[in-house]
Amino acid sequence: MNKFLFELGLEEIPADMTVKALEQMCGSCERLLEESQISFESLQKYASPRRLVFRLEGLPDSQAEREEVVLGPSESVAYDQEQKPTKALEGFARKGGVAVGDIEVVDTAKGNYVSYRKTIPGRPLEEIFQEILPRILTSISWPKNMYWRESRFRFIRPLRWYLALFNDEILPFEFEGIQADNITRGHRFLGEERIQISDSDHYLDRLRENYVLVDPKERKAKITGELERVVPDQLRVLPDPGLVEMVVHLNEYPTVICGGFDQKFLKLPQEVLVTVMRHHQKYFSVIDDRDEIQPYFLTVVNTQGDPDGKISQGHEKVLKARLEDAAFFWKTDRKEALKERVEQLNQVVFQEKLGSYHAKTVRIRKLCAELENEEHLDTAALLCKGDLTTDMVRELPELQGIMGGLYAQDEGYPEEVCRAIGEHYKPVSLEDESPATRFGALLSVADKLDTIVGCFSIGIVPTGSSDPFALRRHAQGLIKILFDLKLNWSLRWLVE
Repeated sequence: MNKFLFELGLEEIPADMTVKALEQMCGSCERLLEESQISFESLQKYASPRRLVFRLEGLPDSQAEREEVVLGPSESVAYDQEQKPTKALEGFARKGGVAVGDIEVVDTAKGNYVSYRKTIPGRPLEEIFQEILPRILTSISWPKNMYWRESRFRFIRPLRWYLALFNDEILPFEFEGIQADNITRGHRFLGEERIQISDSDHYLDRLRENYVLVDPKERKAKITGELERVVPDQLRVLPDPGLVEMVVHLNEYPTVICGGFDQKFLKLPQEVLVTVMRHHQKYFSVIDDRDEIQPYFLTVVNTQGDPDGKISQGHEKVLKARLEDAAFFWKTDRKEALKERVEQLNQVVFQEKLGSYHAKTVRIRKLCAELENEEHLDTAALLCKGDLTTDMVRELPELQGIMGGLYAQDEGYPEEVCRAIGEHYKPVSLEDESPATRFGALLSVADKLDTIVGCFSIGIVPTGSSDPFALRRHAQGLIKILFDLKLNWSLRWLVE
């Protein structure tokens, strides 16, 4: 049985696009091989920031020969009234290189037609791979593209090399001016610039020797293991599966290092600390046995280690600046009450035809009154969008709603109001939790309903490629809340 290894080498791929691109590439390969009637025993997928790879094993020696039915003219044209062959039938047989006696009549959806059976020999696999590889590459769709050649071919990043080995021999292949070879690249700084692969069975090992862990599972295992080993004694890493997946696709040879920050920043809300470290710097937060943030962070770097501590010092310096900004925002934002910020929402556009966020706030309050006429719910509805005018949320949009709840808490509002504001964007995905409180759920339902019905009413409807207001996500979140909190309302009544 035969094997085939293909590696697409390019500049660093954005981490959040790698998995989807790999699945598209391998899915296209499977589909095109199936169309060519070529089977295989296994398909292995690998990816790192600079490469997308698939390896096929158990391929046949060649494409199997197949029989094809060639249709000709209709029976009424092929035979005269005495059922003798016409010139049309004789021409059809002559063109196909078959005897008139070998022609048969077949019943089709359009009626009876004459035909003959033709055996098509199988093509060599090398020829088929040369044909389908360009189609595999062009089948990958990216949210954003760039071009760098006169051909104007568009891709996420410039293509740099192809490694294509059929049974360890180079498969002649050219695309966008780049010829396939048996050469790959090591780590950008730690490995060799050119690595010859003479045996595809040793592909992973050769890259590993050059500080590239091309298997994402291997990188993930290294990261999770080091997170547990490097964290300071008696402390643990705040669980963050999403961040783990991100750093897996940001590094070819990941290594975890530990840094720290001044304890004075622990006066900031925990949500602010975690968000600054995660979203700005891709750092893991460290907590104690009471789940309280401690003045440390763990970061994943694309190198062997940090024996002199210079890398961690650099990260500490950057984080200090970020935290000082956050501390400044926290201090200055609290000088203006949330209630005073509601009027400022007139200057923040929600949607051109649907008005400002102030207009949206008015609609949300009316909806909440219809759902449950309660003072705390009305107060939460009034204040829920106020944090959109704060410096903290302008800098860290991920904290919208959360900061509103924290500012409301700082101003002494009842806990029911603060929690409802903090929860009203939930759930942000099907995996996310619904609001834990009833007022939070009602406020979220009202907000999502206003967005969905408002957008549909002015003709903003999701399509296969566009959903700028995330209406699908809002609708899924709305339904999830109804189920999770067992709210006994029909969707028809809510929409009306």
